[in-house]
Amino acid sequence: MIVAANAIETLVIVGQVLRGRRSHFNVATPLDAGLWFVMAASIVTLWLANLGIAARSFRERTGDRAATWSVRLGLLLAVVGMALGFLMTGPTPAQLEAMRGGAAVGVVGAHGVGVADGSPGIAVTGWSSTGGDLRVPHFVGMHALQAVPLFAWLLAALSRRFPWLADERTRLRLVLVAGGTFAGVLAILTWQALRGQSLVRPDGATLTASALLAVGAVASAVAVVRRRRVPPAPA
Repeated sequence: MIVAANAIETLVIVGQVLRGRRSHFNVATPLDAGLWFVMAASIVTLWLANLGIAARSFRERTGDRAATWSVRLGLLLAVVGMALGFLMTGPTPAQLEAMRGGAAVGVVGAHGVGVADGSPGIAVTGWSSTGGDLRVPHFVGMHALQAVPLFAWLLAALSRRFPWLADERTRLRLVLVAGGTFAGVLAILTWQALRGQSLVRPDGATLTASALLAVGAVASAVAVVRRRRVPPAPA
């Protein structure tokens, strides 16, 4: 199901590119609207499939507890990140005003908040440098699926050099701290985007929230390390 949904979404995007048409939010013609509907349906299917996998992960184990919880947290955060994409599908205030006035609207939805899509962007990513961009938390959230399990793998790899990391409970607690910190980052990025604020132009409130999250993450990690247990050396 996941492979099929991904394939359909990719085919629509590539097809629209080859036609020289916008793929996302495009309802300018019946064909564009139909392709956008097919693409949206594949995205919803993909999200539901990932939600099912996330739920199933709580009934299964993947390695030790640290690895298992890294997969669970990664999946949950990825599902949230995917769901943030739905915030882009609603009409913007300008689009609503045009529709109420009876004007034809070729695009319904946007990833920019407070600025038009296509406004000046950050190099490489293209994320808006002048206003909010919902693609930022959407992207970050989806990649928790790789980031959190990779963190657990890194801890396991480092346990060969640092014996105290061989303790499963210590690694589990650090994974939980990492997952909670990632969730906090995702929340701040979403809050920032919804306020129409560019990632590269944080205000005082965003900086304060980020600083508090960083302090909390470091303090939690330090507390875990202080409680670490070094497994006895093999006889």
